[in-house]
Amino acid sequence: MSIDNNRGYFNREYSLKMWMFESPTYNFSISLSTSLVQPLGIRILGMDIALLGVLTAVQLSFVGFGAIIGTSIILRYRYFRKKLWLFFGAINRIGWASIIFADLVPSYSAKLLTFYSAVAVSQMSGAIAGIAAGDVGADIVTRDRAPKFFGRLNSLNNMASLISLAASIVVFLYLGGGSRDAYWVLYILSLVAAIISTIFLKMIRDDPGVVAALKPVGSAGLMNLVSIYRDMARSRGVKEYILIILLYTVAVNFPASIWNYYLIYSIGGDEVWITSKMATVYLVKALILGIWPFIVDRYGTRIIFTTTLVMISPIPILFMVARSLASQILLEIYSSVWWSSWDLLTGLYNLYLFPRDVRPIALSIIVFSTNMGASSASIIGSIISSSIPYGSEITFTLSALSRALVSLLAFKKLPLLDLKIKQ
Repeated sequence: MSIDNNRGYFNREYSLKMWMFESPTYNFSISLSTSLVQPLGIRILGMDIALLGVLTAVQLSFVGFGAIIGTSIILRYRYFRKKLWLFFGAINRIGWASIIFADLVPSYSAKLLTFYSAVAVSQMSGAIAGIAAGDVGADIVTRDRAPKFFGRLNSLNNMASLISLAASIVVFLYLGGGSRDAYWVLYILSLVAAIISTIFLKMIRDDPGVVAALKPVGSAGLMNLVSIYRDMARSRGVKEYILIILLYTVAVNFPASIWNYYLIYSIGGDEVWITSKMATVYLVKALILGIWPFIVDRYGTRIIFTTTLVMISPIPILFMVARSLASQILLEIYSSVWWSSWDLLTGLYNLYLFPRDVRPIALSIIVFSTNMGASSASIIGSIISSSIPYGSEITFTLSALSRALVSLLAFKKLPLLDLKIKQ
């Protein structure tokens, strides 16, 4: 039975099914367009580390700006949160797939401006859509079903991303690394998938009973957001969780702008290496994400989350010493196992640690603070990498040590998330 004409009727299973189609097609598209953005900048636009640093800062900071703008929009028009998800989600995925058209701009300075602008608009729209999606999703997926549902959804997402990257490997092998034609083929493919995923997104329905019961949060002004955050932070564990996520994200993003540059110019890799590594990430995540919900249910969110932070910490050091494609693939296998745990657990904490009425504000604070922190960290990393001898190696080492320190903090401060439904 599908949606009928009764406005009070909500077919939860239909919406969940449509989400199972929308999310993988979205990830197919976005994996192609975002995973190739740095190689596109390096190969086609001739970017150096400084310009890549600007690109990474734009990517991260405009997600932060979008979080604040998105919160204001969603709080003011929360009854239309599903339509906001559709509108900004379409701009996000179609915008990312369209950045290749910057290659058609004749002037180099205008080409860069077009490229950066497209990335900025796509990222900001994605942040707004993400807040709306999280708000809708937490209400159409019941708390007791969340670990298994999101574990399955993430597995499908990663499998879709794997397929997209496998396609990119084939295209680069056929047309050659650095081929302009290869980039055009892959971004057009991404655009087609973006349009299909938007159609599925339109079919997802919000729960009208929840929408009707939503309480107004009040003015969405910045000062009011700060005031509400202060009240929300009094809840046990909220402030500690946000602090840990912020600090760890900063630590992770010191080398954000130099991974692919270092891989190409220091290790000797190319687009086949880059896409093979990304394909490995999604393959492993697709296989392991179905297992993590059972592990989390057995040992608890806090134990698994803190262990995950520790295991992710040495990855930058291992990256520098992995000098062959085979060793890079092995590193990605190790990395993906633990990053898949991060994906699941941060998703669960973000959706269920905060009360429903302030959830959009909580999500916006997390997105804004982590992305602005990550943007600042990436700029610092690019400055270090481009201005002093062995700057890249110092940046990778700084990231690893910072991650380890935050992991120690998490053992003391990370709150426990109870996913059991209270009777």
